[in-house]
Amino acid sequence: LIRGGIPLLSQSVLLKSVNDDVNTLADLFRRLVRLRIKPYYLHHPDRARGTARFRLTLAEGRALVSALRGNISGLCQPTYVVDIPGGHGKAVAQTASVSSADTGWALQDFRGETHDYTDN
Repeated sequence: LIRGGIPLLSQSVLLKSVNDDVNTLADLFRRLVRLRIKPYYLHHPDRARGTARFRLTLAEGRALVSALRGNISGLCQPTYVVDIPGGHGKAVAQTASVSSADTGWALQDFRGETHDYTDN
């Protein structure tokens, strides 16, 4: 596909105890770029039933992605996103703010509307 001129993008999911450290993610994203595949999205795990053991908190994911910034080039860095529950689309996790109640996060959807998000 690449030799045929088709650009390839990668979407990865951040998983606790699988790829939740800087070195593992840096190696993955560098390898993708060497293969001419752009790391496009790094998804925060959805709060789907049966997946709790694989989920990190949003604060843990944000800290990991911030640490990546000093370890890999900009080309290797995907956008860290959260799928907002309820079908509101994706939000950039790094721009989430602590909610007014200090119990979770405020995520902004593509319409500019804010949605509460908790790690539970």
